[in-house]
Amino acid sequence: MSNRIRSFRNPVARSPLLRKGGPHVKSKSGQRFQARIATYKAYDACTK
Repeated sequence: MSNRIRSFRNPVARSPLLRKGGPHVKSKSGQRFQARIATYKAYDACTK
């Protein structure tokens, strides 16, 4: 194996800005919040 640095085919595709893409999903904090609200609602439904 040679000591030269291997370059990628497309350096633009390796940009950190392109990692922001992907499926539109709730953030982890939003998921935790929704789970907490669902727990409170379930508790309220059982106590009434």
